Amino acid sequence: MTPMTDQGEEAEMSQIGRMENPTAVVLGTNAGQADLIRYLVHGGWRVTACSKSAGEPGAELASRFVELDVTSIDQVCSLAEKEKANVVYSIASDIAMTAATTVSERLGLPHFVSSQLVALFNNKAELRAYLNQHRIGTLDYTQALSVEDVDGWSAFPAVVKPLDSQGQRGVRKVHDRVELIDALRDCFAIARSGSAIVERYMEGTEISCNVLVSGGSLAVAVFSERLVHGGDYFGIPAGHLIPPQRVGDENIMHARAMVEAVIRSLGIENAALYFQMIVGHDGPRVVEIAPRLDGCHIWRLIQAACDIDLIDLTFRRLMGEAVQAPALPGKPGAVFELMFQQLPTGRAFRGADFPVPVDALYHEFRCGEGQVPTPINGRLEVVGYYVRRR
Repeated sequence: MTPMTDQGEEAEMSQIGRMENPTAVVLGTNAGQADLIRYLVHGGWRVTACSKSAGEPGAELASRFVELDVTSIDQVCSLAEKEKANVVYSIASDIAMTAATTVSERLGLPHFVSSQLVALFNNKAELRAYLNQHRIGTLDYTQALSVEDVDGWSAFPAVVKPLDSQGQRGVRKVHDRVELIDALRDCFAIARSGSAIVERYMEGTEISCNVLVSGGSLAVAVFSERLVHGGDYFGIPAGHLIPPQRVGDENIMHARAMVEAVIRSLGIENAALYFQMIVGHDGPRVVEIAPRLDGCHIWRLIQAACDIDLIDLTFRRLMGEAVQAPALPGKPGAVFELMFQQLPTGRAFRGADFPVPVDALYHEFRCGEGQVPTPINGRLEVVGYYVRRR
């Protein structure tokens, strides 16, 4: 099987049509991975899902569940060989994508970008340095391994992040040096690398872009407005809108040009990517890039607003099929929203506290009655979400 890499050529036909009893190993079993597992099972795949946490939604959907550490390359590789997997994949998880890509390279299985590029995207300081160097929306920053490393930092407010975490864990907005030091110490404890990044705070509207690159071109590039909490819940998403409501067409065009510049400068031929951006008074800036589909179920919002099944297109491209999304149909005047139902960390879920809108196009609870959600960011946890037309 020919590996799908950032240097790969277009395949003439899908690998799927040539496989008997296709088997997929999916890394992770949380609600995000459940979307992928459900898609694969419905498509006739035998799915082995693995995670350190038993009892998550994806485990129940899979053909088989195996409890293991998805960050362990050797464990995942051994499982994939034992299962005779045709593909190892994950969505919504930076950690899992690292293992999925490395194992796929090792076993000659389909994958998008290289493990080196995944590592770049997962290291916030290296990514910021790359973007600044190539003048793709420069932003002042510094990397810190100790509090002494920020002795010269004077730009406040600032945003402090663990170097290599996701899900808004440890992300804080700080206003002075005392808050900066306190936030850094939290980040050092959270980050796997023990390192943090400090960036100049940028006032503006947050947007996201889900991207599918096929043959070096954008097959899909859908922008959504990212609604976020403030205060103690700074940076945590409350929901998403399509189309963005507080960002004009000119800034969206500028943001798309930045997405294209990243893809072109890195030589990306095939990939599923998730861009987070902020549009300020001087235009958009890239905040983060993930080498995967987002973790917010935005594919369902895209499906409602644009009639595009992004999971289907992504997986078909992964397996070697040339894909092209239908032209965005446009629904004049229509605004679609995906809104999260959230609970402070540590509290038990009660469904009665979260009524479902009567006009919801889709709704899903991610917790069972009385269950305390597994902490993701340690502040505010998603217990459900819905999609509807505003």
